Amino acid sequence: MKKVLSILLSAAMITALLSACGTQNQSEAGDGTSPATEAKNADDSPVHTLYFRDSAKSKKAVANFFNSGSGKSEDVEMKKVSEDSDSVTFSCEGDTSVYNMAYVICDGKEPDRPAFSQFAFNKCVSGWYQKDDLLIPYTQGQEVDFEPEFDDVTLTCIDYDKLVHIWKPGDYDATSGDKYSTIYILDGENVLLSDVYAQELSGSSFATEQVKAMTASTGYKAIVVAIENIGKRDFELVPNIGVPRDNTDFEEEGTDGTKFADFVANTLVPYVQKNYNVYTDALHTAVTGASLGGMECFYIAAEYPEKFGTAGAFSPSFWMYDAEMWEKYLGKKSFGEASPFMYLYTGPEGYDTDPDVTQMYNRLKGMGYPEEKLALHLNKDGVHDSSIWRGVFPEFLNAMVYRSVEPLQK
Repeated sequence: MKKVLSILLSAAMITALLSACGTQNQSEAGDGTSPATEAKNADDSPVHTLYFRDSAKSKKAVANFFNSGSGKSEDVEMKKVSEDSDSVTFSCEGDTSVYNMAYVICDGKEPDRPAFSQFAFNKCVSGWYQKDDLLIPYTQGQEVDFEPEFDDVTLTCIDYDKLVHIWKPGDYDATSGDKYSTIYILDGENVLLSDVYAQELSGSSFATEQVKAMTASTGYKAIVVAIENIGKRDFELVPNIGVPRDNTDFEEEGTDGTKFADFVANTLVPYVQKNYNVYTDALHTAVTGASLGGMECFYIAAEYPEKFGTAGAFSPSFWMYDAEMWEKYLGKKSFGEASPFMYLYTGPEGYDTDPDVTQMYNRLKGMGYPEEKLALHLNKDGVHDSSIWRGVFPEFLNAMVYRSVEPLQK
C-alpha cells in the first residue's frame, strides 16, 4: 500500500511540475496571437493622439490623415499645446483603424516633397518633429537624443569579426521580472546618430527614438540590436537560394546570406538572450532591414520562424531572384500558426522595388501563407530612400506589438 501511495504521489508531483513548466512557457510565448498584453492601450479605442513639433514655429497646422490603400483621407485642425525657444508643438486625434499615414500642412502650405513629409500614424507613434528639413520621430515631452549610448559587442561571424551595437532604454532593468522584446536591425550602422560614419542624420532610421515613442505610447518595451553590414552588404545580405537574376557581379563574387542568417539566429540571438533581460520566444523577437537588408530579414524570418515572430522588410530586393527561384525556395516551407508576421513595404515600379514586392505578397497568399500575418504597404509616392523608410518604420513596430497593421489588412 505504501508503495502504491508513493507511486501516486510521485506521479502527482511530476504532473504538477510539467503543468508549471507548460504555464511558464505559455506565459512567455503568449497565446500565439499577440504580445500586446504588455501594451497599456491594447484594448483601447482606435482613436489616438498625434503630436507634431515644428521648428519653423508655424501659426497653424492641419493634419491630413489618409489610408495608403483605399485613398480615404480626412483633414483635422491641430491645436497648439506648447511652445519653447526652439519650436511649437501641436496635437490632434485620428482613427488608427481607418488611417495608417498622415502629413501636416503648416500655415496653409502643402509640403514641397509629399513623399518625404508623410509619416506612419498608429498607436506606436507619439509624434513627429519637423526639425528644419528633417522629419524625425518624436516623443511628446522628451527631447530627441542625437547621441544614444550603445553596448558595442564583437562576435565571430562566419570567419571574421562582426560589430554589433546594443541599445537599452534609459530605464532598462537587468534584474526586473518585466522583460524586454528584442528588435534586430540589419545595416545597423544606420541606427547610429553620431558621426562615426560621417553620415548625415537624414540617412538614419532613428530606430532608438522610434522605440522610445512606441514605449511611451503603448508601454511595450524593447531593446535594439543593430548589426553592422558596412563593406559586406553584397556578401551578407543576399541569401543563397539559387543563381541571382541578371547580375553577374553577384555570381562571380558569391554571396553568403545563408551563413549570415545562421550567425544572427544561432550566435547573436543566443548571446543577447543570455546577457540581456529579454524574452526568448519568437513573438517578442523581430528582425528588420531595407533594400538588400529587407530581403535578408525576410529570409531570416522564413528560415527561423521559431526565433523570429515579425519581419519588417522595407523595399526588399526580391528582384535578385526570379519567380521560379523564390517559388522553389518557399515551396519547401510549411506555413501556419507558427509563421512570422511579414510586413512588406515598397514604392512603385521604376522608383522602388515593385513589382517584385507585390508579387511576393501575392505569391505568399497563393501558397497558403496566413493572410492575417501578411501586410503590404504600396506607397504610390515612395522612392528607394532611407528617409521614407524612417517615416513608415512604426508600421513594422505596430506589426510586432499588435500582430496587425489594421488599415492595410482590411
